[in-house]
Amino acid sequence: MSVISEQYLSEILQKVASNYGLQDWVYNQVKFESIAQNYFGIILPIVLSGRHEGAEVKFQLVLKLAPTDERYRVSGAVTVMFAREIFVYSVILKKYAEIQKLFPLNLQYIIPQCYYIQAEYTKEVIVMQDMCAEGYRPYTHEIFLDLEHIIISLKFLAKLHALSFILKNKDNELYSEISKACVPLTEKSNARYMTIMKDRLDKALIKFQNTEYVPLLQKLRLKCADYFDAANDSVENTCICHGDMWKENIMFKYENNKPVSACMIDYQTTRICSPAFDAMYLIISSTSTELRQQHLHQLLDTYYQSFDQMLVEGGLESQEVYTRQMFDKDLKTVSLACLITANTAIWLYNGLQEEGHVRSKQVLNTPEERQRAANKYVGVVKGIIDDLSGQGYLTLNDL
Repeated sequence: MSVISEQYLSEILQKVASNYGLQDWVYNQVKFESIAQNYFGIILPIVLSGRHEGAEVKFQLVLKLAPTDERYRVSGAVTVMFAREIFVYSVILKKYAEIQKLFPLNLQYIIPQCYYIQAEYTKEVIVMQDMCAEGYRPYTHEIFLDLEHIIISLKFLAKLHALSFILKNKDNELYSEISKACVPLTEKSNARYMTIMKDRLDKALIKFQNTEYVPLLQKLRLKCADYFDAANDSVENTCICHGDMWKENIMFKYENNKPVSACMIDYQTTRICSPAFDAMYLIISSTSTELRQQHLHQLLDTYYQSFDQMLVEGGLESQEVYTRQMFDKDLKTVSLACLITANTAIWLYNGLQEEGHVRSKQVLNTPEERQRAANKYVGVVKGIIDDLSGQGYLTLNDL
């Protein structure tokens, strides 16, 4: 049985076709049987073809639909997440596209075109440009990004953050409206998400038992909410952040097999936070310990140089809004919240989350597979802790 009826799909595409003056339109899609409904909804690629002013036209689309199954709505989290992403596409990214119209192409942040949005409960949908058709694709052949990919990612993340500061300077009233919609992550604003973070720390304590890391993990568990508060309240400055910036939410475009552009996806957790959070989380969650040990300072330099260049294009000076010294200070302030978030993502990525609404994509079938996955998880988290400690971003005395 299909999870999305053809009638419902046709109704959505009728709106798109009508908005763009398409006549005699038809669409092609992947088979319904291959579409999985999960906690976060459904991603459906569509090719919409028709005639416009006598010419044949084709739209290559992605439909992002919220779950229609009420079982996935029980916590209310999905409803909030889709409302947040709809707001991002209809307000924030739309405004960013206007701001950077006159920017050189090499400085522009990549924003998929949004063709149609519907916000009705259980019928939420975002119809956007299929970036795969534009040559973008996810990085799937390794668990971590290599140096070329992380550099490209940080450059585009810096552009996203710079656009937030430029928007605040140009339209403070709109920025205030956005701040009310994209509230910081706290125990009050998202208790369920914080509960998930704490649960994964409990699981980490089991996997790390009888190791030197137990005191750190215990303190992270005890003061989890405090560290997320600090990422907003105790930093030098904040902006509109992605909130879940790791390799799973980035697509890359290539020339001669080298990444030349990046496109960020999945804006459900967009929120006001320190830009240092997005940058630090991306680095520790998406690179190997070997790469961090060799190139961490280069990566941070790359981020900030791109941030500064984008600000200048928007008529601002980094020394006026967010200096390098501020950024460096904030990196230390947010490191504990980043570590907690990375622990959750790495647990999920390695196939270890086998229960609940949000489960690992990778299915572990045997005790041997589970043990190998657990060993890999422990090794990755251990590397992050050691690197943060070795670089001075965390010590037990800070906790």
